Formats: sequence, C-alpha cells, structure tokens
Amino acid sequence: MLFSEQVRLVTQEEQLVDDAGPYCAPEDTDHDWTTRVAKNINLSSEKIIYVKFEGTCISAYGNVRCLVDDVPLISTGYLIGGPVTREAYVVLGSGAHTFKFQTSMHWHNETSDKTCVQNIFIAALDFADRDEAVYDSGSVAAGIGAETIILSEQTVPASSARKLAVGTINKYTALILCYLTGVDYRNSIPKNSGEGNEAGKLSWKIYVDGAQKDWTDRKEDYSAYADNPTYGEGAYGFLVIPVDAGSTWKLKINVYNDTGAARNCRVYVKVVLCPWIIPNEEYEPITLDFAQGSTFYIVLEPLESDPTKAVKIGKVRFVSHGDATDFYSMASGTGLLHHSYTFETVEVEESLMLVSGFGGCISILAVDER
Repeated sequence: MLFSEQVRLVTQEEQLVDDAGPYCAPEDTDHDWTTRVAKNINLSSEKIIYVKFEGTCISAYGNVRCLVDDVPLISTGYLIGGPVTREAYVVLGSGAHTFKFQTSMHWHNETSDKTCVQNIFIAALDFADRDEAVYDSGSVAAGIGAETIILSEQTVPASSARKLAVGTINKYTALILCYLTGVDYRNSIPKNSGEGNEAGKLSWKIYVDGAQKDWTDRKEDYSAYADNPTYGEGAYGFLVIPVDAGSTWKLKINVYNDTGAARNCRVYVKVVLCPWIIPNEEYEPITLDFAQGSTFYIVLEPLESDPTKAVKIGKVRFVSHGDATDFYSMASGTGLLHHSYTFETVEVEESLMLVSGFGGCISILAVDER
C-alpha cells in the first residue's frame, strides 16, 4: 500500500506583491530612515511570508531596510553601488500587515547621488511541521571595552519529532534572521568565531548552546565615512543551522563595545523552523522507519532559488572511498527532483537519508509498503 504526504502545502502559496519600482530618495539629500513605499497584505490564516527586495546607493553611502508592522526585519547593511538583494522568511498571523521599505544616506558627493529600493516581491507559503520564535532584546547598555549580553540566552521552543509514514522527523532547519543595531548609532559589525573584536566598533556575536557560530551571511552598517553617525543604523546577520527535532536549544547574542563610550544596543530576531526547508549543509531530515522490502520516494523542489539538490541513501564509512561506495542510492539535479529506492537487501534501519541543496525544499515523502 502506498502512503504519501505532501509536506509543501502548495495550495497555501500565492504572490502578494511584485513591484519593480524603483522608489528613490531625493537626489543630493543625506537622510535618516525614511519610508519610500509601504505594501499592505491581508492573510486569511497564519502563514510563512517570503519578502525579497534590492537596495542601491548611487555614488554614495547608505542603507536600505524592511520593517514589518513597524518592527525592523532586515537591512542591506551599508551600501555603495549595488544592487544588493536581501530576502527573508517570517511567520505572520491572520489579518492585515504592513511592510515598509526605507532608505537612508549618510554621505554623498555628487548632486545626482541617491538611494533606492526596487524589485520588491512578497509571497505567502507554508509547510507542515513548522515553528517560529520572535525576540526583541529591547535597549541594553553596553559598557566600554567589555562584552555584553544583548539577547539573554533564550530557550527556543522544541519542534515536534512527528512520525510520518516514512519515519520520524530528525532535524529542523533553523533560519535565524538578526537586525543588529546600536541605538541611533551606526557602527555595528557581525563577527565570526575566531575573529577579533573590531577596533572602534560594536562587534556582534551569535551563540547556540553556548558555542559561537559563524554567520551564514552578514553585513556591517558602517562605511568609510563617519558623517551623520546616527543615520542608517542596522547591520544584517543571518544564520542557518539544522537542529534536533523534539529537543530545545539556546540562542544568545552578545556585543563587544570598543567605541570608547557606553552605548545602548538592540537586536531584533526572527526564527523560522522547518524540517522541509533545506539548510546550507547536508542533513538528515527523517529517520527512516518502514517495513523491509518497501520502496521509498522523495521529491525535492526549488524554493526561493533552484540549486542543485541531492539525496543520498547509505552512510559515510569509517574509511571513505567516495560517495559511490558510501551510498547505495543517489540522485541530484535542478528543477523537480524525483527519487525512489527499494530496500531489498539493504536494511532500512542501517541507512541514513541525507539531503542537500540550500535554496530548495522537500515537498513529498512516500513509501510503498510491502
């Protein structure tokens, strides 16, 4: 008998905004955060919302950001030239929501210089087995020459290790989006593990279960010019990690202040958790568990992009001679990737099912039990 589950809920997907713009600040005008365009959406139920935009800063230094319901979501970090693309996932409840796209320019040289936001795209989607967490540190005083906890250690809610026909959920992908800022002070830089604190800056660090992590993507908010230091504050930090299903984990964010004066700092964090969004490393989303002799099916799809996606069944040996000898079955490709494998001589409980392809997702899982 065939048991199948479509974990990507395609009937929930819709495009809400697709606006090329551009929306630009007046030329030859330094300015702090100013709304260039607002986009309103209305949701019939809670969903994951995907937002994407581009920022440009023509012959000047600036920053572009997006706010959701007047709360900062994501910035480009400091801009010169461009375009720079930013994208984010956020879970929003039913009802009306407003996305504001703002620009700031703290230094320019020519009378034609300007900062713009363009190619705004907002869409709704959803998956089975997703979770979310939202944190706002509030304003926290960071002393001179010391590392200060800005977001105190948060226990992120456990996500369910649900049993499907093909097995039990093993890993969730955590998408952790951070808006890092000195309050009215543009001087922040996200730092990776092993990197020293930046002289004269606010150095931001992210910790999971007490260990510092390297940002998946990041951008400071300061530039080569210190003019208008209260304009355009807000650095960008993004971390993608797989986490165990059915267990809790702890998130913390610190800053080291080397600016020569006490500063107030704040971080806004949005976390989306889903086992079906593929992270930026190979992971095991499911612990396979079904009858021997059955045929397993999986479908991988593009999500925000169409990377090369891969599925492998087997396990890396204690001495590896390459994928061809480590795995009993493999498939890779772009677009819709369909793969199946019949567990005849290979035992189900002795095999891992590994998936990769950041930017893609798992959409269908099935087993034809014998």
